Amino acid sequence: MFGQLLQPLRHRLILLFAIVLVVPSTFGIIAAIDRYRDQVRQAHESTVRFATLASNYETNLLWQSNRIIQNLAHQPPVVAAVAGAPGVGAECAQLLETAIRPYPAYAITVLRNAKGDAVCQSDPAAHAPNVMTADWFRSVMETRREAVSGYFYAARMQEGVIIYAAPVMNDRNEVTGVLSLAIRLEWLSAIGQEPGLPPDAMVYLLDRAGQVLVGPKAQGVDTQAGLPDAEIIQEVVGGYVRTFDSVGQDGIRRNYAVNVIGDKELFVLLGQPTARLIEPLWTTLLLQIGVLAFVSVAAMAAALIGTRFLVTKWINRLTEAAGSMSVGDLSVKREFEGAPAEFRELADTLREMAIRLDEREADLRQSLAQKQMMLREIHHRVKNNLQTVTSLLNLYARIPRGEAVKQAFTDVQMRINALALVHRHLYESQDMQEVDLHPFMTNLCSLLQDGSGVPPRRVRLNVDIPHLQVTGDRAVPLALLTTEILTNSFKHAFPNQRSGNIIVRISREENGMAKLIIADDGIGQSERKVDGEMPGSMGQTLIEAFTRQLGGEITTSGPPGTTSTLSFRLGPARPDTANDRQQAASADTAARSPEPV
Repeated sequence: MFGQLLQPLRHRLILLFAIVLVVPSTFGIIAAIDRYRDQVRQAHESTVRFATLASNYETNLLWQSNRIIQNLAHQPPVVAAVAGAPGVGAECAQLLETAIRPYPAYAITVLRNAKGDAVCQSDPAAHAPNVMTADWFRSVMETRREAVSGYFYAARMQEGVIIYAAPVMNDRNEVTGVLSLAIRLEWLSAIGQEPGLPPDAMVYLLDRAGQVLVGPKAQGVDTQAGLPDAEIIQEVVGGYVRTFDSVGQDGIRRNYAVNVIGDKELFVLLGQPTARLIEPLWTTLLLQIGVLAFVSVAAMAAALIGTRFLVTKWINRLTEAAGSMSVGDLSVKREFEGAPAEFRELADTLREMAIRLDEREADLRQSLAQKQMMLREIHHRVKNNLQTVTSLLNLYARIPRGEAVKQAFTDVQMRINALALVHRHLYESQDMQEVDLHPFMTNLCSLLQDGSGVPPRRVRLNVDIPHLQVTGDRAVPLALLTTEILTNSFKHAFPNQRSGNIIVRISREENGMAKLIIADDGIGQSERKVDGEMPGSMGQTLIEAFTRQLGGEITTSGPPGTTSTLSFRLGPARPDTANDRQQAASADTAARSPEPV
């Protein structure tokens, strides 16, 4: 199917243009896709950078809280108070209040002992309950490191806070107490408002439980619409994801990035809408692919039109000119006015070739006519010479030499007449190479009946031969074999003036085969006796030789009567093996070898 589609030159030229254009276009598309992927990766990296930028204030605040606590933890009033020394409470409280006074982000500072009880605080009026069971307190006592709590609501201040706590160590490097700072969440509400952040970015501060501490402001009201699903938030605070794409609770798809503050204590989650981040890149990619595809299609269309007017148009005219030349019209030069020089030269060359071919064809026709006339004359002379030989044999047969010798001369005359009949039909045929079996076999059967001396009213001959063409090489052995079988039937099948019928039939079989049937309703072959011998013993030898020459098989059946069936190939059989060639040569030698008459 594909090969048939590419047969016209026009299609092949289009395919060539397509190959030339598709390769660079494919590389262009691959490069555009790689560039798109690189831009998407850079966009995701920008989300990570924005998340880090949005975490600057919180990171600095925790760093500042750590510096304050570290400075307080080594002060003598703090060390004495946590050790339970009397009379240092006021001095300790004054020290704590002085430490956080410049920083309005801190609500209160509390010093607790190892049992979680408050021993000193910056606001003496505030109630500081025991925090022995608080997660952040236990974390400091167990890890001996800083810890950040989750959300707390300070009833006295009527605001939410988070606790930043650090251990107080003695000289033996033992944890003797915990210093904590209550950080007002109101001071963290500036998250997401850092300069340089995208205006449509959604920024959230989460605690280790996944609870939103601070979210973006929408007309003065906190909103969580930009958060992903709760399952994803749990993966975020678990530290399993750092950047991902997800659909927020408001149905907008965003690219999110996570920045961890501290030891997985606070998490800044920033999300950018992919419609602004990715879709412009996708649109650019589609535009680039569309431009490349349009250029390829336009180039192939131009190639289609160009080849039509510059190439295939003149090729079609060359084809038409060649058709005209084939019927003798040699005036093709006027049809190529305006054609490219190559096509004009090709047309002139075709015209010269046509003229030479016409002259050569005339010479060949004349030579062929002469050869056909000579071949026809040869066949005619061979036929006349065979008739002359028959006449000579007839003269010799009249010399008194006995019936056996006379009959032998008659048999030889029949065979020579069969050969002469073949040559007559050859020179009467149109091509002088093939013989039509219908008239040839019909004439041969009539000739054999006339030569046998058996009148048609006593032995009726029925001939059924189709119009089949065989070469002269096949007609000769077929005619001689028919002569032997049919002459034998006329001579021996109907003794004592017995009447009967003889049928000669040829039928076409499959695979180029044919079948010859010669059947009589005479006495049968087993009863045919002449002078105490089986008649036709030499004839039987010839029949077998001619059968081998035809490359066929012959069978004989009867009584009643005698039926000879020959299966043979209409065309010449080509020996395929050395054994087959040897058998064919033996058959030809047997057919041509002289037999005693």
